[in-house]
Amino acid sequence: MKSSPHLLLAISGHGYGHLAQCAPVINALWRRVPGLKVTVCSQLDRDVISGRLERPFDYRCVAIDPVLPMRNAWQVDVPAALSVYAAFHRQGKAGLARDRALLDALRPELVLADIPWRLLLAAHEAGVPVVALSSLNWAAVYRSYCGRAAGSGAVLEDMWRGYRAADVFLRPEPAMAMPELGNAQAIGPVARTGTADRDHLLAQLSLPSGTHTVLVALGGIRGELPLATWPRVPDTVWLLPQAMQSGRDDMPDCSRLPMAFTDMLASCDAVLTKPGYGTYTEAVCNGVPILTLARPDWPETAGMNDWARQHGRLQEISQAQFASGGFAAALQVLWQQPAVPPPAPTGIGEAAALLAARLPPG
Repeated sequence: MKSSPHLLLAISGHGYGHLAQCAPVINALWRRVPGLKVTVCSQLDRDVISGRLERPFDYRCVAIDPVLPMRNAWQVDVPAALSVYAAFHRQGKAGLARDRALLDALRPELVLADIPWRLLLAAHEAGVPVVALSSLNWAAVYRSYCGRAAGSGAVLEDMWRGYRAADVFLRPEPAMAMPELGNAQAIGPVARTGTADRDHLLAQLSLPSGTHTVLVALGGIRGELPLATWPRVPDTVWLLPQAMQSGRDDMPDCSRLPMAFTDMLASCDAVLTKPGYGTYTEAVCNGVPILTLARPDWPETAGMNDWARQHGRLQEISQAQFASGGFAAALQVLWQQPAVPPPAPTGIGEAAALLAARLPPG
């Protein structure tokens, strides 16, 4: 009797965007390969991962790549990043040996990484088929913030060597350009789609019909928000993703509502967010307008904003407006933009088909 094929899913622990990219692909892969065994290696909480994956999986809490230090949800802590990445680089052969030991213990037939680079190299050296999937790579991000620092060249070379070790690096639309990688392959967007039911959402919140809802979704990076300064907009509420001491009746906590997150997003009139793959693609593919915080230093921002404007509705606000609450007018401008047909998340099926072809028959 043939054993079930086994896939190791390695997920960066920086926010929820990497999980948002690979989880729909794994769910689609399970439908193609029902007996597939999946082991997830990540620093993300198991409960967070369980909220995205549709079937049981094995879990290892493993620090397989450094987490980019952040001052808040939109600002990188550059001095801390230099220290964290330098420490990871100093592990050198010892760190690579630990990754090899992990692979030897788990014995997967295929590795999917979003997007720890050292594990890609370890899998390649072990002869395990390996696929990378991400709209960005950490080498390009590190170079943007730390590339002029002493010693950064050696760190970057390690990172590029890892990414080049992948059999293929899937770039879901909208992805940053990766001219350094000869193994990159473009695919369509990856995003979950939900069921829009505005009346049900308002009923769950005990709000009158006609109330506008704006979902606040700044990713998995926790931090304080300047809620006290945010504008009061007539017949509009700000849906907060967790309990926060706002002291305002127009800022309900929506984290405990009996609605799937994607259904809640699809039911809202807008989302307030920052440039980041998961929220952007889910909003655009569900036809939800985006009010986005300016993030000019983030390498993905320009490409993501161009894509969101082309396929959806987007209005940018400055960090000063975000802090002072001076963005009520920007929200009205956003709502005046004409709706366009949302794109289909075709990258899910493309990636699942590629992975299925690399798995042994179960």
